[in-house]
Amino acid sequence: MMKEKELQDNILKETPEAFRDTVLDAIEYARTFHKDKKRYNQEPMLSHLLSIAKLTVQVGLDCNSTIASILHEVELSEEHVRNISNSFGEEVLTLLKDIHRIKQSTETEETPEQIIIKYILSSSEDLRPVIIKVLDTLEDVKTIDVVPKEKRKKSLSKALNIYVVLAEYLDLFSIKKEIEENAFKELLPKEYENINKRLEKEEIDEKLLKNLENAIWEQIKNLPFKKEVKGRIKSKYSIYNKLKKYEKEWTNPDVNRVKDLIAFRITTLEKDDCFLILEKLIDKGEMNYDRFKDYISNPKKNGYQAVQFPIKLPEVSELEVEIQILTEEMHYTNTYGPASHIAYKASKSRFAKPTNQYDWVEEIHKQMMASKKERISKRNIPILCKIFRDEVFVFTPKGKIIDLEKGDTVLDYAFKVHTEIANKAISANINGKVSKLSTILKTGDVVEIKTDKNKKCQKIDALAYANSTSTKFKIRNQLSKYLLK
Repeated sequence: MMKEKELQDNILKETPEAFRDTVLDAIEYARTFHKDKKRYNQEPMLSHLLSIAKLTVQVGLDCNSTIASILHEVELSEEHVRNISNSFGEEVLTLLKDIHRIKQSTETEETPEQIIIKYILSSSEDLRPVIIKVLDTLEDVKTIDVVPKEKRKKSLSKALNIYVVLAEYLDLFSIKKEIEENAFKELLPKEYENINKRLEKEEIDEKLLKNLENAIWEQIKNLPFKKEVKGRIKSKYSIYNKLKKYEKEWTNPDVNRVKDLIAFRITTLEKDDCFLILEKLIDKGEMNYDRFKDYISNPKKNGYQAVQFPIKLPEVSELEVEIQILTEEMHYTNTYGPASHIAYKASKSRFAKPTNQYDWVEEIHKQMMASKKERISKRNIPILCKIFRDEVFVFTPKGKIIDLEKGDTVLDYAFKVHTEIANKAISANINGKVSKLSTILKTGDVVEIKTDKNKKCQKIDALAYANSTSTKFKIRNQLSKYLLK
């Protein structure tokens, strides 16, 4: 109970005074609903919910997000839907329904994770429910060791392959790293422990990071212009992903194969100042000139700009560290423009089409920052964004998500499910209603194909309502086979 009291007090302390009574009402509603319900680690369910609510406050979400995080495990029966709507408003109820929808979309094991991620982002006009589910996942993985083994692996897989990616997309990098580290430690304990021991042996830790940062600052502090130094140690999970291509049996990984175990970013205001910083660092450091890259004088095709290189600072350590020097404007472009890591990932053909626009990366960041400022006076602050809207995501009756093009019809869907089914298709049930094969589908539709076992192929007329080039090819191909018999 003490933890509940502390969490409740912390949440209420950070909640604007005008909304405290409503948040307290939500806590009491959840307390009544869950009563003596406990999680696998015997922690009261309410403590878990309050921990998530505290995170919503820390990342700067609005009061309605805090309320939704407290209530998101309440069953949305007719009675509770009515009570929540009356007590907390339709906006909170909509958040809860979206949280339930997102959770349900991750339950199917047949759908590839990248399709689930795209569906979640495409179908979420308001991203607050997605963020709440990411925060919920963080709290889950912290105590995953007490979850039964038969359920643990699936939860960890979802954490690493779905929610970590969503956290990165939503500018929640510290949350992403924490989920990764907790999930990695439990899912691959041998690999985690091996990497951990090697890092300890090499004395790569926060103390070394700080000493290196101080040494860098000492070199550049007297330069007469604004500059900022930020460093990080590469996460163990990222090290694992780099090393696994070298380690077939994972016996004795050499972490020094990874060249950016420790990295620093130095930002300033003017382009010329970047090179003055570079000169100062070379004075006492030992640069690896073979890997020196000047992307300021010669930017990458995608617009990426920075000076980057490995360097040793012998007075501190023999470890080579990666340095990136750039202006604040370059850093912003590299982070939110077409050169960003997120844009690079999203442009992969397996994940999204090259024509997708990535200005939503910057838009999410701006709205998150605005939410932190406006939450003092506003209870409801949506984080709106349109992502992957040129695609449609439709469900099979068993819950598998099928990725379609905008404008695709039931017939296109049928061919995506199975060619033999599509050849025999005569109609469909869409959300329980009988529909034609020519019906254009929208995201969220549940589609069941009706077939005629005696039908061999679609008629030539079907080409008129086939949207996909692939569908048209398959129709013609089957027609030609049938006509040749």
